[in-house]
Amino acid sequence: MKYEKRITVFLDILGFKEIIKATEDNQGNDNEEKIKFLHDTILQIRELLDIDNGHQAKSKQVTQFSDSVVISFKENEESEVFFTLSDIQTLVINLALRGIICRGGISYGKLIHSDKMIFGPALVEAYETESKAALYPRIILDRTIIDIGKKHHAFHHGEIDEKKAILKILNKDTDDMFYIDYFSKAQSELDDPEYDMPTYIDKLKEIIEAGIKAGKKSPDIKVKYNWMKNKFNTMVKAFKDSNFISSLNDSDLKDYYNELELIK
Repeated sequence: MKYEKRITVFLDILGFKEIIKATEDNQGNDNEEKIKFLHDTILQIRELLDIDNGHQAKSKQVTQFSDSVVISFKENEESEVFFTLSDIQTLVINLALRGIICRGGISYGKLIHSDKMIFGPALVEAYETESKAALYPRIILDRTIIDIGKKHHAFHHGEIDEKKAILKILNKDTDDMFYIDYFSKAQSELDDPEYDMPTYIDKLKEIIEAGIKAGKKSPDIKVKYNWMKNKFNTMVKAFKDSNFISSLNDSDLKDYYNELELIK
């Protein structure tokens, strides 16, 4: 038996321990509202990643357990790098709207992954990338993954177009790592991009400000949310520095973006 060469994604829901704690009160009684929230969140993860409905690449496998999700597929699946990155971006945005943030790592290497088991060097690398290199609430990958995606492009366009499509989902961070951008590149992924974006912005701001407050007593938490703050502020500056606001027809939306402030 041999390993398969697979792209492997390891996602971790941050703060899951606190989410679980909230499902019980101090006396150990069930908090039904919080349990339903967690139930619906996990169900949403399964639906967005097509775990149950079979609408996925032939070799694609998805395993969800507790606060972690592992996705993998054979490297030669047509345009699957693009589709998986897009699915993850949508997932991260939808989880953020629920007040939940993620961290993750994407690797390429040897793996056995079926509906019954998962093991191999690629899983170890993806996990270590998430836990040791991602550092912040981001899902990171190196150029190798982009090159594989470009090589195994969709039938209707070539390598250059495939790479452009992949890069529309990503951004390059200050440490030269690529990450799935759920800030400046989130708008097009919302159901109603023009009118849903303010709701999304407000939720991100709420998450970040709460995290910065919690970070006053915990330096490692402070670092995570300062990263988010910087990405948020960059996004807001881009809105204000471009002709985006003047292009809006809705006066209420114009007022919203004109009054939108940076996080201090």
